[in-house]
Amino acid sequence: MLIHALKQLIRLLVWGYWISNNLLSFLRKKPFLIGIISSVLVSGLADAETSLVRNAEIAPGLQTRSSSIGVTWSSVTLSDVWRRHKPCREGHWTYRIPVTSFPKNDDSAALVYRAGNRVHFYLDDQIIARYGDLFDSDSDYSNHAIIVSFPKLETRNLNSFVYIQVAGDCRRYSGLSQVLIGSQQDLSALHAEKLRTFLWSTIAIIVICAILGFISLSAAILYRSSNALLFGIASALWALRAWLWSMHDLPIPYSYWFFLIDLCFGIWMSLICILALRVNQIRSKWLEKAQWLSLGIFLLSSIALIFGAPSVLKALGIDLIVVAGAFALLSIARQSIRKPSPSNIAVALAGLLMLIVGLYDHWNVWISDAADAYQRFYFTPLIVLFFILAIGIVLNLRYVHAIRSDAQYRHELEVEVAKQRELLEHHHQEMTVRAQQEAISLERGRIMKDMHDGLGSQLVGLMSLVQTAPTQHTEIEFELQQVIDTLRATIDTLSPSGDDLTTVLAQFRFRYESRLKRLKIQLHWRVKPFHTINWTSNELIQFEHMIREIFANIIKHAQASEIYVEAGGYGLYDRLIIRDNGRGFDPLMVLGGRGLRHLHERAKDLKIQLSIDSEIGDGATVRLQWEADSNGAG
Repeated sequence: MLIHALKQLIRLLVWGYWISNNLLSFLRKKPFLIGIISSVLVSGLADAETSLVRNAEIAPGLQTRSSSIGVTWSSVTLSDVWRRHKPCREGHWTYRIPVTSFPKNDDSAALVYRAGNRVHFYLDDQIIARYGDLFDSDSDYSNHAIIVSFPKLETRNLNSFVYIQVAGDCRRYSGLSQVLIGSQQDLSALHAEKLRTFLWSTIAIIVICAILGFISLSAAILYRSSNALLFGIASALWALRAWLWSMHDLPIPYSYWFFLIDLCFGIWMSLICILALRVNQIRSKWLEKAQWLSLGIFLLSSIALIFGAPSVLKALGIDLIVVAGAFALLSIARQSIRKPSPSNIAVALAGLLMLIVGLYDHWNVWISDAADAYQRFYFTPLIVLFFILAIGIVLNLRYVHAIRSDAQYRHELEVEVAKQRELLEHHHQEMTVRAQQEAISLERGRIMKDMHDGLGSQLVGLMSLVQTAPTQHTEIEFELQQVIDTLRATIDTLSPSGDDLTTVLAQFRFRYESRLKRLKIQLHWRVKPFHTINWTSNELIQFEHMIREIFANIIKHAQASEIYVEAGGYGLYDRLIIRDNGRGFDPLMVLGGRGLRHLHERAKDLKIQLSIDSEIGDGATVRLQWEADSNGAG
């Protein structure tokens, strides 16, 4: 166990070195990112020639110099967060800062880290800058730092004030942060840096999350993966949240806009925790159910907020989601300690970092009463991005592992299939040999029966003829010739004559033509190519037996002087026609004969249509026909 832990530690260090080395190399190629990171780290620091205004006066309503006569002003410490007051401030309020607080130069300016939601700046009664419509609740400028330039010092009255009119409510980041004052040049550079930081971080979040969402949703559709679906939805929602958060003039009512932002955060938090539990193989039903339950309560509280419920309900809903997510992330950290692996450690570190920074941001936004808490940089969107990337890396590692496992499985399957194919071929060969042996055995039995019934009866008849009529030499010679022909035909049936129909017929003609000449029978042969090509050896043997049977019957019984053979492919069929000019016969009278019975049996086995036409005194015609597109008779 100790050796395994050391291996994991060494692997983690190697990974850390590789990541840091590549990150530094990347940052050298992208200098603007260094500017973003540095501006984040020094976001709360002021330049040497700037100063912070930490105190101001406040009065209700929209006040300027002329309208504030008789108005009672109260001292307030900046930052002034409205929702932390009891009761919470609502509506329109005005802050004023003495003009003597500003530097005595020609390009003085003020940088406000966060104000509003909508804010107007006046120098006494002179309007200086407007950010949003004070009476339009569907605009929000509290998410960005704003800069205001003031007229030259000569035009100022030393008893003048800068009036900052603010419109907001307790549901938002309303109030006024500390105000940084200094020269226009210094503050413009700082403001541009902050704006660039926000812009590039938002673009990075939207682009990366959108790409990850598209890839994950495509993978979910292609591979029907529920984990890829959850990751795709979570990434897409975070990209949507970043886009919504960057808006000033809202395209929809504020309550719906903020509901969508909360919805994106709540669903993302629950889904990403569920996904983290799954990819780290933590089989805990209650933890996953806790994520769904907290998400449901959060959605209900957010919907209630739209209809005017206290904002504390939304805060409780968010807290519940954070608590449920914290339990999930702690379980992942515990799993990474018990069963350390690069994926477990990566998700655990990213999750714990997100949890710590999320709690830090939550503390600054909702709880802390520190003077600069209201203007501190909001880290959660960026840290969440790293957590998404960590989950994406783990899913990618799992996917690569699955691809490799699938490739290995396919290789093993191919090997097994090859073995089974070889075994099947071996079994097929054995079955083929066995079938041939059975066919040979059956054919031997038939030949023995034919020899017994044919040759045996002919020899017995011949013996009887010799014993009763020894002087009838012509009759005896004829009977002996019949016995010899029958014996030769029986011997010929013991082996096939060729490997296709044309060859079988050609060799049959070669064997029988000389025999027919001795019997003074003329053979007329007209054979053209067949369509059928793939008949088995046993089928060819059976087909040749049929031909021999037909010729044997003609020689033995027909007393013919001519035999006509016509064969080949004709249209959709192959056929063989054998016709003689013998004495003919009545098919009904010989239908039960052994020879015809054998012919019909073989034709049925070979799926050949057999027809026999004959009349007494007019010879006989035997037709064999089968489908031309058949790959074999059987």
